[in-house]
Amino acid sequence: MIARVLAAALIALTLGSCSGYLPNTAFRRHEAGHHYELNDSTPLAALIRAHRIKPPDQASSTPLLTQLLAELEKSDNGGRYRGVTYDLTGGNVLGRDWIVQSPVNWGRRATDLKFYPLDCKDCDRDVLLPRCTTDADCGGGTCGTIWPAANSRAARKVCMGHSDALLPRVHDLIAGARRSVDINLLQPAPDTRFLGALSSAFGVLARSGRNVSIRVLIGQYPPANVDASDLLERLTAEAKDVPNARLRISVAAMRSCTSFDDCDSFSWNHSKIITVDGREALVGGHNLWSPDYLIGDPVHDLSMRLTGPAAADASRFADRLWEYVCANARQSKAISLRSVASGQSVPDHRCPPAYQPLAGPLAKGGVPILSVGRLAAGITDDFANQSDLARDLMLGAAQKTIRIFQQDIGFTYARADTLFPESNLERLVTFLRRGEGDVYIVLSDYASVGNSGSTYSNGVTLGTFARHLRQLVQARIENKDPLSRFEIRKGPDPVNALLCEHVHLAPFRFGPDDRWPDGQPFATHAKLWMIDDRAFYIGSDNMYPVNLQEFGYIVDDRKAAGELLETYWNPMWEWSSKAAVSGPGVANCIFREIIK
Repeated sequence: MIARVLAAALIALTLGSCSGYLPNTAFRRHEAGHHYELNDSTPLAALIRAHRIKPPDQASSTPLLTQLLAELEKSDNGGRYRGVTYDLTGGNVLGRDWIVQSPVNWGRRATDLKFYPLDCKDCDRDVLLPRCTTDADCGGGTCGTIWPAANSRAARKVCMGHSDALLPRVHDLIAGARRSVDINLLQPAPDTRFLGALSSAFGVLARSGRNVSIRVLIGQYPPANVDASDLLERLTAEAKDVPNARLRISVAAMRSCTSFDDCDSFSWNHSKIITVDGREALVGGHNLWSPDYLIGDPVHDLSMRLTGPAAADASRFADRLWEYVCANARQSKAISLRSVASGQSVPDHRCPPAYQPLAGPLAKGGVPILSVGRLAAGITDDFANQSDLARDLMLGAAQKTIRIFQQDIGFTYARADTLFPESNLERLVTFLRRGEGDVYIVLSDYASVGNSGSTYSNGVTLGTFARHLRQLVQARIENKDPLSRFEIRKGPDPVNALLCEHVHLAPFRFGPDDRWPDGQPFATHAKLWMIDDRAFYIGSDNMYPVNLQEFGYIVDDRKAAGELLETYWNPMWEWSSKAAVSGPGVANCIFREIIK
């Protein structure tokens, strides 16, 4: 853990000390005035102004996502990235358990979360969880069923801690593949229990005799790299030497840009995707890091699972990253690639086949979903960051509520200044200046760190963010914008009155405690925003400005939004609101405190 903390500090220093191109969201409207060329570094404000892009109108008879799709198309000359970084599909199904959250611990004490250490000596090596017959065998955990052990057909029952139910969800999704599997993740590579789930799933596919292409792509950041050869060997531990197997498995570790390259930025894959056959997908924030998710002091996270054509969008996005990997693997030290086919004794450097979607008519009805991604730097010189643009436009479409649950909103690692998503915050300011709606924001506790040493706070306090938001509102009032008539109250501090009444800002809480038993602060890795309790985003794209490859889904469906509110947002806000630093009923509103 200490080594990873030191590595993270080195990364932070490197990231913060370089100039590089700023992410598209990190420009204020007036700062983006001279940028009109459409390319990968065009600020959103300039792009929107030059191409007359506008937020969707909820009063229109045209569906919200159909409007959004038309606006995103204006950012894509020739439609080159339709189906890669943006696409609208119908016929999608959100099943009974489509919301994938971990841990599910609302209202519980921090001491109540049962877990099992990762060094179990008497457990099966693939899961490292104790065998059981009933819950009584688990000392507070749950006795659950998982996949059979290698060379067995009998399912096993093991004790599961607070989030170990993620393991069979990942395993069973992959093991059901008929044609293709795409897995996109972030360094470090999957380990211990998650590694066991993947390896076992690949073993199932090998024994099935199905002809399946598996692609695993890991985004890697400096100074350390992922050993693709070692990861491939571990992933294929159960699949190799299986008679009549017909698998081809490829593993790549990639980074598309550093500040020392011509693209002048830091960029690597940050998407978290598991998609099977272009028909089912698990997409969101979860990395497959056992120390951070499955034992003590777990990081909170959110993903979603769907069935339908939106799953194919995830594979097409992965396909574009693989296209870059295959074109540059031989000449880039920032890329490593290893592949092996069933019956092949030594891995090679050959690229996997491109994704081939299954033929067949699209289902009618279902849930409309807009897939959005960003290619960031190094992959293309075109603007292909539609995920940024879509978020900006949807925030601009909000009328009554904006709900945001994020790791952080500011980014400051070793920088002299703090980067904020200025274009997004200006949307919030415009929304607030109308005086008719409320903004809810929940962020990780300051200085939160996972067991892997990965940070889940960017060194930006709630006070720093509050000060910046207040300055934006103050500047808007001083500029006498057209919304001045919407002042909610005249008096000595109209800015504070507005913010303290309509901005509900809080650190993340899940129950009555404000720390883990060992004193560590709570962390969230979720990337969620929602407008007007109808349209929401779940994916890998943080609001704070960084230049990484991302992918996620925007859903416009009141039933799904209602389920997300009831089972996720409402319990989260019930407990987080008790630590809120602004909003009605907060005695010492942070927006007033920062100017004392």
